[in-house]
Amino acid sequence: ISRDKFHGKFHLHDQYEIYFLLSGDVNLFVNNACYHLEKGNMLFFNKTDIHKAVTISNDIPYERITIHFNPSIISDIPLAKTDLLSCFEDKGKDGQRIVLLDLNQSDYFTNTAIKMIQKLDKGDYGSDILPMTYLIQILYMINDLYFNKRQSLKNTMSDKIQATVEYIDDHLTDDLSLDMISDDLSISKYHLCHTFKENTGTTIYQYIIVRRIALAKKVLLSGKSVTEACHESGFNDYSNFIRTFKKETGVSPGNFGKY
Repeated sequence: ISRDKFHGKFHLHDQYEIYFLLSGDVNLFVNNACYHLEKGNMLFFNKTDIHKAVTISNDIPYERITIHFNPSIISDIPLAKTDLLSCFEDKGKDGQRIVLLDLNQSDYFTNTAIKMIQKLDKGDYGSDILPMTYLIQILYMINDLYFNKRQSLKNTMSDKIQATVEYIDDHLTDDLSLDMISDDLSISKYHLCHTFKENTGTTIYQYIIVRRIALAKKVLLSGKSVTEACHESGFNDYSNFIRTFKKETGVSPGNFGKY
């Protein structure tokens, strides 16, 4: 649980993430969209979702609960029909995977998450199995909410920024440069860089890198080789790809998905 002003960078995880907003005036960037969240919003991120949170106002403390877990610990459970990872893997409406919890649901989730964390921290009798049972309860609850009461939020990204991120996504495997982007969008390089940084809190270069890493992850998860992932994600320099992938994810592309 965090209570602080926050302005992170675009990132993605090697685990699945449950993100739940307790309070705060927050914009959340997810892939190529931006949503203004309200108290009780919950989002689900898989291994290829890039995201970042930005607090808009200091008047309301930024409080959220995030749970990260390796999906393999769930997929290895011999369940007959119940797919507890569906809400993370569903494409969602317009790419959104968002629900809004009411007060009772929020209390249940928060209390269960706290019990799970406390049991993990203690390391005493039952700490090897109880956290898993709490996680299963949470996953059952959020999947039920997602497929029955999912929410759709308005994309608040400005037209210029939307056009820029969509252009980058459409040309991710090309030899992208500021000149290329600014020329094709008919925007000066200075204005393009300034507007993008002002609206997203990050540079165009960093955004391109993270989007390419996300694409490389998808290629690797499809079973293709590291070399194929390098070229199919827009990294034409193999050494740079290995170095950048490990810097951004904490693991080499050759070991990605093995843990």
